[in-house]
Amino acid sequence: MNKIKNFLFGLFLIFSSHGFAQSSVSGEIADTDGNPIPGVTILIEGTTNGTTSDFDGNYSISVSSGQSLQFSSLGFATQVVEVGSQSTINIVLEASAESLDEIIVTGYSSQRKRDITGAVAVIEVDEMNKTQATSFLQKLEGRATGIQVSTSGEPGEGSTIRIRGVGSLNNNEPLYIIDGVPVQDSFGTSINPSDIENIQVLKDAASAAVYGARANNGVIIITTKKGLVDGDIKVTYDSYVGYGQAGRNMDYLIKDPYDYQTFIKERYANGGLEVSPLNPYSYPQGSLPTYLSPYGVSGIGDVSDESLYSYPDYLIMKSNKEGTDWFREVFQGGITHEHNVGISGGTEKGRFYMSAGYLDQEGAMVFNKFTRMSLRANSDFTIGKVKIGENLQVSRSVRMGGNDSVGGGNQDEQGVMQGLQAANVIIPIYDIGGNFGGARANGVQGSNEYARLYRNKDNPFNGYRILGNAFAELEIIEGLVAKTSFGIDANNGWSSAFRYPVPEAAQPNFTNGFSENWNRTYNWTWTNTVKYNKTIDSHVFQVLAGYESVKNTFRSINGGFAQYVTQDPNAWYLNGALADPNTRSISSNGNFSTLASFFGKVDYSFDDKYIASFTIRRDGSSNFGDGFKYGTFPAGSLGWRVSEEAFMASTTWIDDMKIRAGYGITGNQAIPAGNAFDRFGGGTGSTFYDINGTQNSIVTGYALVNRGNPNGRWEEQTSSNIGLDATLFNNKLDIVFDYWTRATDGLLYDVQNPGASGVAVPAFVNIASMENQGIDLAINWSSATSGDFQWNAGVNFSQFTNTLTSIDGNASSFIPSGFDSRIGIINRAEVGQPVGAFYGYQTDGYFNSQAEADASNQSGAAPGRIKFVDRNADGLINDDDQGFIGSAVPDFTAGVNIGFNYQNWDFSAFFFASVGNQVYNYNKLFDVFAFFNTNVRQARLTDSWTPSNPNPDALFPINDINDIFSNRPSDFYVEDASYLRARTVQLGYSFNNIKGVSSLRVYVQGDNLFTITNYSGLDPAPSSFGINNGSTGNADLWNGYDLGNYPVERKLLFGVNARF
Repeated sequence: MNKIKNFLFGLFLIFSSHGFAQSSVSGEIADTDGNPIPGVTILIEGTTNGTTSDFDGNYSISVSSGQSLQFSSLGFATQVVEVGSQSTINIVLEASAESLDEIIVTGYSSQRKRDITGAVAVIEVDEMNKTQATSFLQKLEGRATGIQVSTSGEPGEGSTIRIRGVGSLNNNEPLYIIDGVPVQDSFGTSINPSDIENIQVLKDAASAAVYGARANNGVIIITTKKGLVDGDIKVTYDSYVGYGQAGRNMDYLIKDPYDYQTFIKERYANGGLEVSPLNPYSYPQGSLPTYLSPYGVSGIGDVSDESLYSYPDYLIMKSNKEGTDWFREVFQGGITHEHNVGISGGTEKGRFYMSAGYLDQEGAMVFNKFTRMSLRANSDFTIGKVKIGENLQVSRSVRMGGNDSVGGGNQDEQGVMQGLQAANVIIPIYDIGGNFGGARANGVQGSNEYARLYRNKDNPFNGYRILGNAFAELEIIEGLVAKTSFGIDANNGWSSAFRYPVPEAAQPNFTNGFSENWNRTYNWTWTNTVKYNKTIDSHVFQVLAGYESVKNTFRSINGGFAQYVTQDPNAWYLNGALADPNTRSISSNGNFSTLASFFGKVDYSFDDKYIASFTIRRDGSSNFGDGFKYGTFPAGSLGWRVSEEAFMASTTWIDDMKIRAGYGITGNQAIPAGNAFDRFGGGTGSTFYDINGTQNSIVTGYALVNRGNPNGRWEEQTSSNIGLDATLFNNKLDIVFDYWTRATDGLLYDVQNPGASGVAVPAFVNIASMENQGIDLAINWSSATSGDFQWNAGVNFSQFTNTLTSIDGNASSFIPSGFDSRIGIINRAEVGQPVGAFYGYQTDGYFNSQAEADASNQSGAAPGRIKFVDRNADGLINDDDQGFIGSAVPDFTAGVNIGFNYQNWDFSAFFFASVGNQVYNYNKLFDVFAFFNTNVRQARLTDSWTPSNPNPDALFPINDINDIFSNRPSDFYVEDASYLRARTVQLGYSFNNIKGVSSLRVYVQGDNLFTITNYSGLDPAPSSFGINNGSTGNADLWNGYDLGNYPVERKLLFGVNARF
């Protein structure tokens, strides 16, 4: 290992100077109780040359006798010691106001944490990375106040991040800045979390307005790791392996086909009907047929002659009288392992960091897998007053199978999770010939989801991404630095899918098909800044001015053929010679947009007591028409460090206290490129019809495909924030409190046009306004020490409200697009209610007698059926009685972390809670009301209203096949989904004195060990991707709707962290 390190360091010295001869100084670093402090940064004052202390607090550094050493560590006061003739310097660090001197990146510049006057959250990356996840975005849940994370347990799945609620009807994704490169999509699965050094979240306009038009939803700044300038090569290796299984299964569904037979017989009997003799459940109670009768067979028993079996034309399936547990057949668990290697080093003339990472994650669902390979190279070199460098990551990801890869279809009911809930348990996985079984039989419902996943197991979703920048800095004079940076984000996606015949389905498909999709996103950003720092007595100034230009381009090509002559994967090409040329489907589209910006920022501090910050940015966007392209976004904030005032001198229990206030304006231009213009497309399919309607004419034409809006303008958001930062009791207790408001005007949305207006996609128009307000509170206790034992604890709390305050044109509501519910309108954007509010009838129990039903004006009223409230008291039950029935917005969320260290042992646990959030459990349409004779809940047999037991408190209405009225959209579907989840629990042990190893730590960890909730579905925190796989345009309009989401996984992991 030492030979390798020396060889690598020798190569690095070719490009950087090693400095001149110096003497060596060494020593030990401990806290006031004598405990060694690892990881202390030791710098030669006035330079960037330094080192860090090892696990036992030891250090060694080369330094000249006339220089001084600076010792600093998070949570401790910085010390500076003159070397003189000393060869041994032992240091005792005292606890400080935690991290107040920590340098925080706040947008094109950096500040001391003590000087920040905006709402900026600093993520503890080491603690965050204790949670293992595909994307670092998933790890942010509960780690800072004001941040909401929505995701699923599916490998490779993206995450929805919301900062301080919802500020738009269109796009609420925050802006991500990775090493200075802006990204505004859920890129999290493509970046390796092990490469991240620190994360800051800019939550208010005062801190985020310097990013102007893209900062409406907050900014997350990510800085990746750099080499230390201590002259040493460092090698790190981090790895873990674990097993994951669904955190909850569908044991609430009927598993025994005889129980389902009871349900069916009762269902028909309560409706006064007989079960069809072709239905397998028509047999006498307690007996079931040996064979399922396929469609087209006149009577039961005709399929007993197995010699008639013919695939794929005549399938014969035996009844699974034991019952098929579809969920457990599909969710069999999976193994995940990840490996990351990092190499870093440097001198005061240059430094580098390189890494390689590999992640292989099997989903709990069979044939569901995600892999990611990443390479990173960061370096910078200083030559005189010039500094040049680069930050570059290359990654490749592959995702196979999964829930959304085969979803979609009519009412989005063809996803795997929906199919698992619907499938009758009498259906076998395989037919008598060993081929897949299914619902191609009378009286049964559901598809074979295991078969579907198997057939899709070789259909990949590939992603290739290059993300990074190159930069150069010039120190013109002391304190004046000019910098230019050119960043790129190149993302290529490619997928292919072969569609096999599905002869066993209720509606069989006997043809095959192949499709291939390719898309490319290429964005570049050129940023130029000039920064000047100046201190005059007690006055400290930092002035920033800059110009930035951005171009985003996108292009996609999609094609498909059907009826291939072979199913050999080697013949899967878009080639008409291998398939029916008449089935060809080819399309292509693309767009581009540009942004040009000027910005400036002034930070001022007087006597380390009075602080001010002012920013302004002017953006010009090609997404808007003439006269509306430019927007100006100012912001300002003030801070008062009360603890530095003379009258606070006697208040010794307050170590530091600062009051903050900020106000600013940000914008949003995240609408489709070209929204200002009408766009036309050509083709025979939508522009020219033969008189017989074949659409095969050789004559083509043009039609309006996208309507334009030349008068669209920026969404404009005003934000205010009042905050308090306090460090108390000898720097042991930290408190951060914020009260904030957000008001957005000119909300952009693509309101659907009437069908008679044509097929053109509507333009985005400014339609409404919205308000949010809330509080954030973080409390952390640290540095509690007793001998070998140290402990810490912290809690963060967030609460907010969201209200749609107005809609243009005197309208009081509109219906969001994106989901065609079978039971009517279940969502409405309504003035006075939160965005994405649930919509429907209020219920008032059941009709408990025929007399009560006869006295009602409700259509379909009958004993045992759900009774709806006449909201407007007009004596009728109709659409006018529908209204607000719930929301996914929680009353509050909280994250709690605890940890302790005892000698070489360390323990940490992190819990997350959401209280008051509701879920619209759309699955009840199937697992309660048995829509299309789907499988139902076991409790349907024991806790339903029945004529013999007319229980008004029963969980479910009467089981009646004629009851097509109780399933209307109502609060029956809405459930309290409050929950407490053990997100991460970890126990680690660190080894000492291993030759050739700086530190070695092993750990065992459990993720999502338990969830406490009263929600009846799989997960109380359903992904907002559940509706049409997130294709509704804005997931926030459909947040909290559960259509069968992929459950969160419970995992057990073993890992190692090694440093050389």
